[in-house]
Amino acid sequence: MDRIPALRRVILAERPPVRSMLWAGLAVAVPTALRWFIDRGEAGIPFVTYFPAVVLAALFLGWRWGAAVAVVSGLVANRLFSREPLDVFEPMDLLLVALFALSCAALIWTAEMARRLVRQLQEAKAREELLNHELMHRVKNMLATVNAMAVLTARHTEPGQFAQAFTGRMRALDRATGLLATGRNLHCEVEKLVESAIEPFRTDGNFAVEGPRCELPRDACVPLALALHELCTNAAKHGALTLPEGRVLLNWRCDEGGLLTLDWREEGGPPVPEVRRAGMGTQLLRSQRGLASVAAEFPREGLRCRIAIEGAVSIEDREAEKAA
Repeated sequence: MDRIPALRRVILAERPPVRSMLWAGLAVAVPTALRWFIDRGEAGIPFVTYFPAVVLAALFLGWRWGAAVAVVSGLVANRLFSREPLDVFEPMDLLLVALFALSCAALIWTAEMARRLVRQLQEAKAREELLNHELMHRVKNMLATVNAMAVLTARHTEPGQFAQAFTGRMRALDRATGLLATGRNLHCEVEKLVESAIEPFRTDGNFAVEGPRCELPRDACVPLALALHELCTNAAKHGALTLPEGRVLLNWRCDEGGLLTLDWREEGGPPVPEVRRAGMGTQLLRSQRGLASVAAEFPREGLRCRIAIEGAVSIEDREAEKAA
């Protein structure tokens, strides 16, 4: 079929019922006219004339129209090209009708299988093109992200600390993309993303995590993972995680409109200095694609940050709807 694009387009074309009816009528009229012009049915075997029309109708219009063409063709052939109209109450005539019906059924089934195969191949081709475009898009985005992170890390990090800082951010990016790829719909679960981000920094009791089961849209997963990594890194270097009694309270909630609000609050750490140097973390902790808003505050008792993300879905609500 790929070698005959015109034939594939005809099979895949969507037609309104009126147009399909006209084509079905033509499928009956053309062989009828040809047979009438040739011998007016004097050669006998009246039904054979319509077998190609039944196949073409089923292939191009679908099995229902193929069946309709078969029924109408049988009636026309019996009326115009039979020396004596068949009587279904006669055994021989009934056998001829049954053979015609079985032959048409086999032809319609074959044509329908071919029609479905063409449609499946077209759908597979469309999915392949979509996946290729998606892959190229994600690769370009990933390369752009890595390039931006390298430039900003070099700009805001001492030369001797570049490798360590850049490696940590690459690992956070790797964990985020790993979570992103596990979902069939390319979503990521908030709890898994949070746990993955804080795992390298977690010890007994230094994190208190709480929130419902929610899924985030694809565009929010990587930015949130990088933002959480920056918050953890900052807390481990300058904030609450530098002291044994320091801890981080991390919780989130999802409203009915799909807005997820995540709160990061540090306590028990050293006082936050009034003068702070803007680093790469500041670049990541800002509103961007995937993160509707990011608000960071620096009270003396510890950093606070609120991140809002649109398009979140509550897993529990979705499962409840399915159960209902």
